[in-house]
Amino acid sequence: MKKVLSIAVASLAVAAVAADFSPNIGVTTLSLSAKNNVIPVQYTSLASDGAVTADALVCTNNIPLNSHLYIYAGNTYTAWTLTENGWEALDTSTSDGITAGVPAEGQTLPTGSGIWLSLSSAPEQAVLVSVYGKVASGITSTISAGTSASPVSSLVCNPNGSTVSAADLTTKLNALNPVKGDKVQLIQSTFSGYYIYNGSAWKKVSGTTITDGLGDLGAYQGFWYVSKGGTGTITW
Repeated sequence: MKKVLSIAVASLAVAAVAADFSPNIGVTTLSLSAKNNVIPVQYTSLASDGAVTADALVCTNNIPLNSHLYIYAGNTYTAWTLTENGWEALDTSTSDGITAGVPAEGQTLPTGSGIWLSLSSAPEQAVLVSVYGKVASGITSTISAGTSASPVSSLVCNPNGSTVSAADLTTKLNALNPVKGDKVQLIQSTFSGYYIYNGSAWKKVSGTTITDGLGDLGAYQGFWYVSKGGTGTITW
């Protein structure tokens, strides 16, 4: 996770437009200007009533060959690579500095989570990338519990095309019953610090400066939730 966090603090300029073509089918187009990006999982499968697979969620149009998709679950990565035949299980265990296993056939992505898209190179101009699927209602993000000795990280992404205010985000995260040491690391942000729960409230840590409260969470913005005990669901 250290590798991901090191690239996560880079500023990722993301603009997004969402359009629902019907009451059941949705498409979100993201304008990506960085090599590494978090993609929101806001849709379910068009082929079933269940969760969507990575290869079905992310349209390959405009994405350069040899780009990678990384799924983070259970404190481990699995990965896909883009070939001329579409998304295929990554044929090497290490790429982009991230060690990843071969994904199980049909591995699915729960709504409210995030998927990491690493383009084969930093784009010279913004790349339009689309995700699509069946429109989901009542999206939540599941946070797994860790311990002080063994924290557990969850990759989460705001699935909505609107900003979540600091006050609203505080309410959502407090529903997890966070414990002292739980941490939030924003990804698509110029803020290179982090937020930490001190046992009674969230604090913003920027270098040696500590201030009160969380910040706003942008539309389709991703973050790591590092749990030392907090668990439950974030309701979007």
